[in-house]
Amino acid sequence: MTHGKRVKVVFWSRGGTHCNDPALRRPQDRPGQLRFEAERRFYAGRLQVPGDGSLVMHVHSPRPLRIWVGGTLVLDEGLMWRLYERHLRAVVVVPCRAGASEILVEVGPRSTWHEGIDRDCPSRNRERVRRELKRRLPDRLGLTCTLASGVRAPATSLRFLTAQYVRDGVVWQHVLARPVRGFATRPPSTDYWSPVEEPEEPLFLRTSVLPAHAVEGTSVEEKERGLRHFFVPVANPHDSPPPMRLTGEETRIEPSFDVARMVALTLEGAGGTVTCDMPAYESMGRLAPQREFRALAWPTCDQARPRLPEPVLPEKWTRFKKLYDAAWEMLFGLVRHPRPESGLPNSYIGTAAKGFLHHQFVWDSSFTAMATAYGWRMMHASATLDVLYSRQFDGGYIHREHDVRDGVPAAYEPDFSPNPPIMSVAEWAIAGLTGDRLRLAKVYEPLCQMHRWLKAHRRLADGTYWTTGLANGLDNSPSLGDGYPCLTAQMAHDADILGKIARVIGRERDARAWEAEHRAIGRALNARLWNESMQIYSTSLPGGGHNTNKVVTAFWPLWADVVPPRRVQALAQHLKDPTSFWRHHPIPSLAADSPFFRPAGDYWLGSTWAPTNFAAIKGFDRAGRHDLATETTVRHLDAMLDVLNDTGHIWENYCSEASRRGSWSGPDYCWSASGPIALLIEVLLGLQPDALNERLQWTPPDEPLCGIRNLPLGPATITVQCSRKQSGARSVDVHTDRAFTLDVLHRGKWHRQACTPGHARIALV
Repeated sequence: MTHGKRVKVVFWSRGGTHCNDPALRRPQDRPGQLRFEAERRFYAGRLQVPGDGSLVMHVHSPRPLRIWVGGTLVLDEGLMWRLYERHLRAVVVVPCRAGASEILVEVGPRSTWHEGIDRDCPSRNRERVRRELKRRLPDRLGLTCTLASGVRAPATSLRFLTAQYVRDGVVWQHVLARPVRGFATRPPSTDYWSPVEEPEEPLFLRTSVLPAHAVEGTSVEEKERGLRHFFVPVANPHDSPPPMRLTGEETRIEPSFDVARMVALTLEGAGGTVTCDMPAYESMGRLAPQREFRALAWPTCDQARPRLPEPVLPEKWTRFKKLYDAAWEMLFGLVRHPRPESGLPNSYIGTAAKGFLHHQFVWDSSFTAMATAYGWRMMHASATLDVLYSRQFDGGYIHREHDVRDGVPAAYEPDFSPNPPIMSVAEWAIAGLTGDRLRLAKVYEPLCQMHRWLKAHRRLADGTYWTTGLANGLDNSPSLGDGYPCLTAQMAHDADILGKIARVIGRERDARAWEAEHRAIGRALNARLWNESMQIYSTSLPGGGHNTNKVVTAFWPLWADVVPPRRVQALAQHLKDPTSFWRHHPIPSLAADSPFFRPAGDYWLGSTWAPTNFAAIKGFDRAGRHDLATETTVRHLDAMLDVLNDTGHIWENYCSEASRRGSWSGPDYCWSASGPIALLIEVLLGLQPDALNERLQWTPPDEPLCGIRNLPLGPATITVQCSRKQSGARSVDVHTDRAFTLDVLHRGKWHRQACTPGHARIALV
């Protein structure tokens, strides 16, 4: 689609900023191609321009680079190593005259991952990724030049970014423009006091996709740095490329963006127009329940507090009310409002107050949603999950970490890095309080596609699943090997929940298939990942046997409901072992008797973490060990409360050896609200909301007084309070504005009561 005459480009030397030796002034590469050498930084060459006009240079490079034409810097673009876009695409447009022009190229190193990744987070795919990157992205510069004769287009360079957003059905892609100084299109002027008063060179962009004309969105910071930011249309409902891949299919080696098609991009200025080829990248979130940006109103915590659930705690646990209130205060303080052009569909609850300000993670957000579900009437409990769905690639994959400024996956580890597939668990928790079947119907297919991607690309021949240190979220843990108990159990749990969702939305055949898959994964996990000699679940090793480091995710199969009864008892013994997991603040991420254990924590080498504690506690509760779940929750919350009293903050992780924050941790971290809110309500108070069936199940602790006020169970607002007289007789007081069913477990027997609007007292006998 590029119009104009071809311009011959020849590179004749390497290694310096100029070349005067005639012996070296001979072509070194074929026209338009420059092969990079490992240690070379500068490359020189020549352009042979056939006439006057505007030079249009298409640039494709696997390295960051600068380009000078006739001594003027025309392109200066970096490649951030934490982005998966390990190559850049750009166009340079500058005025030119007939004849030869010198060209100079300066390059930096190829973008790759940090050396520590190979040490701490090895992957079965690592060497393949390394080889394929070299094969698919040859270490050379592609430079194609054409001449637009007789045109004095705006002198600018355009960097084609992968970021996109959707508005009114139109997909808009980001383009970063840098005016090229030194190629003025106007003669010197006598009309202005100062150069700052001179009008800016006009620049307009449009594409071949309707509505055609670009929208400028330059921020104040960008303008101060001499940059301009445009959004150009690359697809609309009537002109959109098909999905890049089907469910489970994957040809990429990392979650980079494929070019869906090329579109014509026109640059217009006072001196005329030029047209060039522009890559239109694939879009994300085709199946998302919310793809286009919407403005959401969020109250402050003080405004919301009167309508939040209020736990009625027994005297021995009243101290946890401070921690409960602090968790809500933190969550409301973490609400973030992205720009509509970010690609995110709405505001959301951010990861932390200080660390990870620009990054959102799948399992962090999912565990947070299990807490915010209880405030769904006052805060948008599903909004943060909607951010994740909007980042789903064609084929089902959702990356673990995204930059909230532009919605692009953030790299740290090579290869694909899917966080635990527990968005389904979060959705089920929210549905248990909202009763929203329509929401479950909306998220069912994207959840299914993510599960199928993992099954296609992470399942081993023995039926277990492999992962990596950053994909499973355990970063620097020594839990390395072949099949991992964490992802294998999480896939079983995901199948379990998808089966429940399928049944609720009327997909009975799907439900039976998911139930069968849940059982099959459970069989594989128990056959391959149970270390009989250690009596614990452990990562299998490629040569046989198991990793001997005991890690907290060994308890995750309990939550997935795939652990045989005798193994539940073995896991309980591990939990209560004071030399292993039963430390001052249980449950350390790495058992204290591991040679790699570090008392200060050092992230996943011994710190205690909210999400893994949540999974283990809920697992023991589901396996019938409510006593252990309660005891562990109390120890967990006590240590958190001590640190809150000492520091004023809720932390990303904690020291297992004393009431201190973890050595590598940040304050005000979203997922750590899961214990003070969800575990307090569901484990300590024993409440299990089931709004989908207009039911509340309750196993009240054997205390004189306990309960909850303002529980939002679907359309009903419920207060339940259990009291015990000195005689030992117990009763439950209920107040509700809508009918629901209350099931109370008392002395090993379930008592069912149909509750109608108003107040009632139920005697437990």
